[in-house]
Amino acid sequence: MGYGRFLCVGVAGVCGWAMAGDWTQWRGSNRDLIVTGEKLQASWPEGGPQRLWQVELPAEGYSEPVVAGGTLFITGSTGGKKDRVGHLFALDPASGKIRWQVEYAPEWGANYEYARTSPTVVGERLYVIGGLGHVVCLSTKGGKVLWSVDAHALYSGRNITWGIADNPLVYDGKIICQPGGPDASVVALDAMTGKLVWRSVGLGERSAYCSPALLTLNGRRQVVTSLEDHLVGLDAATGKPLWRHAHRNKYAVHPNTPVLCGKDRLFISSGYGYGSEIIAVSGGEAKCVWSDKSSDNHFQGVAFYEGRIFSSGGGRLSCFDPADGRQVYTVAGAKKTSFCITPSGMITYDEQGGAVMLVRVKPDGCEVVSTFKVDYGNGPHWSSPVVANGALYLRRGKGLAAYAVGAK
Repeated sequence: MGYGRFLCVGVAGVCGWAMAGDWTQWRGSNRDLIVTGEKLQASWPEGGPQRLWQVELPAEGYSEPVVAGGTLFITGSTGGKKDRVGHLFALDPASGKIRWQVEYAPEWGANYEYARTSPTVVGERLYVIGGLGHVVCLSTKGGKVLWSVDAHALYSGRNITWGIADNPLVYDGKIICQPGGPDASVVALDAMTGKLVWRSVGLGERSAYCSPALLTLNGRRQVVTSLEDHLVGLDAATGKPLWRHAHRNKYAVHPNTPVLCGKDRLFISSGYGYGSEIIAVSGGEAKCVWSDKSSDNHFQGVAFYEGRIFSSGGGRLSCFDPADGRQVYTVAGAKKTSFCITPSGMITYDEQGGAVMLVRVKPDGCEVVSTFKVDYGNGPHWSSPVVANGALYLRRGKGLAAYAVGAK
């Protein structure tokens, strides 16, 4: 497979509404960290690409922006520990100017209280899930709240150590949320009305910060997600549990979305020393075919590209062969780093010091091409890089900037 091409497996129902150049949801329009359809610079000038604009938002967040239909949408939160409120901002992506803003729900206000989830845009509707379990649908034209559901109240949800943090998965007129209630670990709501379509029955586990994936395994479309004790697969149409695989670290924290890495194989990784696994799913059974405790990805994301797995864990960004779990190489200078992969290379954003790199990655090696540092904002460098319509967007707390990375 030639460089610059990608393998997009099992995301039926997600790709159809994504417009070329937009980034319509967390992990990109195809929910896979792969950027396509962009013509980008092969390298950056010394000191980084041209900064188009930089703004300080009036609210704080770890979430990444999304760009759709000529508008940049981003969440943030304000207030104290007991009265934290989530805000949705609509910005001009060319200038960073705020067009409008709206409160969407109460937000998580305890430890790590910044807003942590990104919106998902489908047509003229936008969906966001708050840290206390509220699921909200808003108009992209002015931010009018079209419906709002307190999923924890309706489905006996139970909160977790650092609040709900699943980014909305929307497909077939449904939005998935994970209140973690008895017989309602995972719930599908009607995307037009917020009414219940299905709920998982028989799991009874709380959410574990994982944003679910829509994948095809054994020829069957499934919602695949990590709950506090298990990785699970649910029938996408009915929510019926199909299989589960024991997977728990000491804090039940599993923010990394499961990634399909071959026919009926999944890569999962969790921090706190739990490590990474490749899982083979056959019918109603799932078994581990490879594991490595030293590569414990806390929450920086995983991608499958050109037949390789890329995952940040154990203080390094590694390239794995999914056939046997062999570490093929590591990316020099990338430690605990989030990333996306573009036609010009992987763009990394490191938690430690805010280093940003452009890296050409191939199945058997890589080359660091350009580097610079994020020198603005507040708090940890925990947002992921976003590329849309020739611009790179990087967020740190209240700080947000756009860089010109399009080919001239």
